[in-house]
Amino acid sequence: MASKKVAELESSEVAVFDDDSLLSGGTGLEEASAGDYAIPFLRVLQSMSPQLKKSDGQYIAEAQEGNFFNSVTNKVYDGDTGVLIIPCAYKKKYIEWIPREKGGGFVSDQHDSAELAKCTKDDSGKFIMENGNQLVETAEYYSLIAEEDSAPEQVLLSLTSSQLRFSRRWNTMLNNATVNTAVGETVQAPMFAYTYRLTSIPQSNDQYSWMGLSVERAHPTSMSLAKIAMEFMKAARQGEVNVQQEQESAVSNTEEGEEEIPF
Repeated sequence: MASKKVAELESSEVAVFDDDSLLSGGTGLEEASAGDYAIPFLRVLQSMSPQLKKSDGQYIAEAQEGNFFNSVTNKVYDGDTGVLIIPCAYKKKYIEWIPREKGGGFVSDQHDSAELAKCTKDDSGKFIMENGNQLVETAEYYSLIAEEDSAPEQVLLSLTSSQLRFSRRWNTMLNNATVNTAVGETVQAPMFAYTYRLTSIPQSNDQYSWMGLSVERAHPTSMSLAKIAMEFMKAARQGEVNVQQEQESAVSNTEEGEEEIPF
């Protein structure tokens, strides 16, 4: 057991420390800062994702196309059943990547939308910067996985390409949500006021097929989870959440609208 990787050690059992002296010295992580942690990504597995390839070191035996995947714990969620998440904060980023054919890799997420106007488009519709790198429009949702009988988990849902259409629809849903106050007023809801069920759905165009996203509102968020979500929202807004950007798949921003080209 001791030889297994951290990501492979999964158990729902909670340790019981009935000796208070074991808790009196702290956790040992007191000197860790926000930069010492990386928020997991929540992704949809595509047909060519490495987690589905037996020959790949990232292979997960129980994973299937359309499953949701936690990039840190390696936990998978059935795509048809979906996963319950609480969106806490939204950010739009324009991320600079070194093209895969040149070795790939993250460069910067500090660009703004004005940078797109300075880009040219290659034959596949990608936005190419003057230095030859690619600029990718990215919608980020700092969220909590809120499955029943499990503690909430922080994740980042990062959407690009064709998924930006889904992002716009979901943003409209979030923007239109309301709550009633203690004095009976109806006001715009914070995005964490409701819990949503994300599922995966097959999508295709004339050339490609892939697994996209669908969402529906599940139920109001409990008060205890709403308080946790609000703290996560504050941390994300203040830049206290460490995101280690990962280059996931090739994308093409076509004239007809963004289309994702799976791995």
